Amino acid sequence: MNEMWKPDISKVDGPRYLALAGAIAEAIDSGHLSPGSQLPPQRDLAEYLGVTVGTVGRAYSIMKKRQLVSGEVGRGTFVCSTGEAMPNFLPERLPGTIDFACYRSPVFDLSEQLTHALSQVTARAILMPFHKYPPAEGLLSHRTAGATWIRRTGLQVPPERVIACGGGQQALLMAVSTLVDPGEILLAEQLTYSGVNSIGALLDRQLSPVAIDDEGVIPDALEEAVAATGARCVYLQPTVHNPTTATMSEARRRRIADVARRLDLTLIEDDAAISGMTERPLPIANFAPERTIYISSFGKSVTPALRVAYVASPPALWERLVNSLHALTLANSPIPLEIASLMIADGSADAIARANLVELEKRNATALSLLTGWKVSSHPAAFFQWLHLPPPWTAADFCEAARREGVSVVPADNFTVGDGVPPRAVRISVNPAQKSNVLAKGIEILTRLAGQRPQPRQTVI
Repeated sequence: MNEMWKPDISKVDGPRYLALAGAIAEAIDSGHLSPGSQLPPQRDLAEYLGVTVGTVGRAYSIMKKRQLVSGEVGRGTFVCSTGEAMPNFLPERLPGTIDFACYRSPVFDLSEQLTHALSQVTARAILMPFHKYPPAEGLLSHRTAGATWIRRTGLQVPPERVIACGGGQQALLMAVSTLVDPGEILLAEQLTYSGVNSIGALLDRQLSPVAIDDEGVIPDALEEAVAATGARCVYLQPTVHNPTTATMSEARRRRIADVARRLDLTLIEDDAAISGMTERPLPIANFAPERTIYISSFGKSVTPALRVAYVASPPALWERLVNSLHALTLANSPIPLEIASLMIADGSADAIARANLVELEKRNATALSLLTGWKVSSHPAAFFQWLHLPPPWTAADFCEAARREGVSVVPADNFTVGDGVPPRAVRISVNPAQKSNVLAKGIEILTRLAGQRPQPRQTVI
């Protein structure tokens, strides 16, 4: 182990992982661990302290979320330098691996359909206002198309309440920037979309977790979290939650709406990952339209090449949201929005979304058959499976081991809010390539690996 730094936590009361996290922070503050210094490998430090590797991993995870250290797969954990880039919670594409980390559309003729849409837009370009910036909220024709797209979920919203955005992530950035002031807390599911964690880090907004169950956010837990934090805004994914695939019943949605109304909360309802789905419960925005910002997107349902999203805003928040979007972007390009509008009008967007769901259902069925005997959370319309790992694996260790075997997956750490302990689970994208045999090969590697014991990490000298 690194002889330059040996923490002593023997005299500290409380959980060992918190004691170790405190020792690391103190060593950084005192200068014993200078910027750029490498922390000991987790297994070496666990052996030295007489604790489990999981204990060390939890301490390191806390330090990463506090942006005091950063970790790189295969290299180790290092003390952050002054001006260190913010942590990135989003999935990484690792070259040379089977990509089970990131989304890829499984629709076979997607390129041909987009080519047709592009040719239509070319013919109509003369009608577009290229000589000036469009309105920050988007042209009325584009917002009308957005209202049509949103109505596929059963949510009725007029074009005047729709804001056209450059993708779901931009829509989410707009919403959080508008609703959560510096120093305020944003509540989110204890496991949530990794992009929210990234936005929290970018904007320096603290996320605080709300307990979830098989249906998502628990109403009583939401009330307790509001009482404990004083938060005024909640981010949630009620339908095919990313990463757990949980879906709220209508009864649960009504209870969440009632809690929000009683406690005067604003909800950000994110349906971006599941916008193509029509056979589903009504959005929470249907039950609390005056306090719910609803986000739908083209990225996962039609094509990630069109950075298009639509936001249904409560009337009281519309102007504030548009002002935030204007400050962030001035205005979005009308060309992608025009393409999306044409595809919504001629039905091709809906056709692609339905083809996407058909293919995803096949991929999920194949994945589940290959994962027989393993604990898996899944949904036919999800682009991913949530694989629960047996002990003593941690999600981070499993992802590193999978990478060495040539497969990229996403650890639970990326989705964990606050200082919570990441569960033993990883997210597996089920549509990483056009050929189903690639899916089978990757899952075979993962299940074989999960059935083994973790191998000790090599000490970096």
